[in-house]
Amino acid sequence: MEQSFDLGMIWAIVKRRYLYFVLPFVVIFAAAVFVAYSLPRSYEAKATILIESQRIPRELASATVTASPSERIKVIEQRLLARDNLLEIAGKFTLYQGQKDGALSPTEIVEEMRSSIRIKQIGVATSARNTQVIGFDVAFQYSNATMAARVANELVTSILSQNLETRLSRAAETSEFFQQQLRTLDGELLALENKIAGFKRDNEESLPETLPIRREKLTELNANVDVITQRLKLARQADLGTGANEDAGAQQLAFRLQSQELNYEAFVERRELLTPLLEKGFVSQRTMDDLDRQIAQAEIDIAATKSQMAQEGFTADPDTRIKLLEAQKLEFERRADELKSSISKTPSIEVELAAMMRDYQNLRDEYSQTKAKLTDAEIGERLEQDRQAERFEVLEQATIPEAPTAPNRIQIVAAGGGGAMAVGLGLAILLEFLDNSIRTARDLERRLKVRPIAVIPYVTTRRERVGRITRRLLIFCAGILGILAVLAVAHLYVLPLDLLGERVWQKLEPMLAIFVSL
Repeated sequence: MEQSFDLGMIWAIVKRRYLYFVLPFVVIFAAAVFVAYSLPRSYEAKATILIESQRIPRELASATVTASPSERIKVIEQRLLARDNLLEIAGKFTLYQGQKDGALSPTEIVEEMRSSIRIKQIGVATSARNTQVIGFDVAFQYSNATMAARVANELVTSILSQNLETRLSRAAETSEFFQQQLRTLDGELLALENKIAGFKRDNEESLPETLPIRREKLTELNANVDVITQRLKLARQADLGTGANEDAGAQQLAFRLQSQELNYEAFVERRELLTPLLEKGFVSQRTMDDLDRQIAQAEIDIAATKSQMAQEGFTADPDTRIKLLEAQKLEFERRADELKSSISKTPSIEVELAAMMRDYQNLRDEYSQTKAKLTDAEIGERLEQDRQAERFEVLEQATIPEAPTAPNRIQIVAAGGGGAMAVGLGLAILLEFLDNSIRTARDLERRLKVRPIAVIPYVTTRRERVGRITRRLLIFCAGILGILAVLAVAHLYVLPLDLLGERVWQKLEPMLAIFVSL
């Protein structure tokens, strides 16, 4: 009884408040249908670009452009969405002409295009945290399907050209940079080489590599000074009549010279005697050649002995000889002082030269490194020119879409229907809670806290019955008209009803076949 009473009460509420549910539902649902089918269609054309990795192994040849694909896609996207580029594309395809209340302003066209262009990266997870980008989609939405496909392909062409131009420009700039660096280093090396050569030329007598030779010469000069000092002492003693040893030395050289002159004269005399015999053939030419060599050697020995005697002053008088020895001593001492001065300068010269050589070596190392980098940059540039490096390839061109992608009319209508039901139901429940009228014995008992003795049922008059039937007929007719209106809108703006029926039948036919087979 309690359940029957509760169900009856609910049915009574439905009969009282159904108009407050139906009318908002019909109005809101009709508005949702109108909005769904009055919104302009929008078609999306999409193209897919694949990022192909470098064909030549990176261990053998490295590309100049090292930015990640994700970063380069972002850069290209920003360039693609630049104002001038978008206005150029819009002007080329005459986009957004005559829309809304007239032609759009350039700023509005740019905003519309930016909201219509979509670039989505395609990534593959290489690990839990890293994702490798292998491609990206380029999509464009527009009210005309053909125009959407044309603009999408134009965007693809622009992206490919920008990527190729950017990579070639980056590779060329890198090569030019290292070429400039190489020219600068070459000039610095040449200037430093000239500086080192000038330094060595200016300090030729104090260079560290000649230090051992100069030390040997200094030792030799000191020995010569000692010898000259000893000879000078003997010469002075000879001048005083006490230099017997010095006279013996002079006599020894005189005897040697006399012996050499006698040998020379003997050789010359013999040659003169043999010359007639040579003409008659009694003496060989070889014998005459030996005599000529002996005569020449004797002349050399005589000249050497005379030179030695002249140096030691044996051919002059004692005073002249002393002056010659003193002059020789002064010359040897001067040369020794010069060597001592150059040897003392050598450490500082060595420090300066070592600093310049260190700078020179550093420049040479930097030059070698820059040249190696230039070689790598030229290889990278060649890779870009031959399209052997990482590149963008069109995997799928944008085609004319067959169906619009927006607006989603079914979703809008479904959302409108759900909202209409919620508004109608909520209005009916709200009015019922706000209504304090007493309609049942239970309401009376709850309000007065008194149980009624009897309940007199409500007696419906004929006029009330006729009015109720009339209202139901009007509601039924309104529903029929609403359904017809929806079908008309669908026929005109979505799909003809015959085609819609065919598609529905195509979807239901397999299900019916399965049901019949069961």
